[in-house]
Amino acid sequence: MNIEEAVTAATAGPSALLSCLGQPVLAYHVTAIMRETDAGHAREMQLALKRRGIEALIDDGLDDSQAEAFAAQLDGCVCLTWDMLRVSDGAAH
Repeated sequence: MNIEEAVTAATAGPSALLSCLGQPVLAYHVTAIMRETDAGHAREMQLALKRRGIEALIDDGLDDSQAEAFAAQLDGCVCLTWDMLRVSDGAAH
């Protein structure tokens, strides 16, 4: 798996976030996370994206629990994909 495949995999479902944040913004942040080799820093970046996603979804009219659910879905996808990318690269984390 390469970074482009990882970004595609991580963003393959969060349509609500894509509509409010936009594909380029989401792809930029997910690409930066996928390039990060330090697990701790990657997680900090993920949490920042999750917070930004929640804020954007609430601004778009979702209630807090819906926004958190959508953002958690993306966060889980990004985390899983980051792990898969590291394993496929043979990198330890």
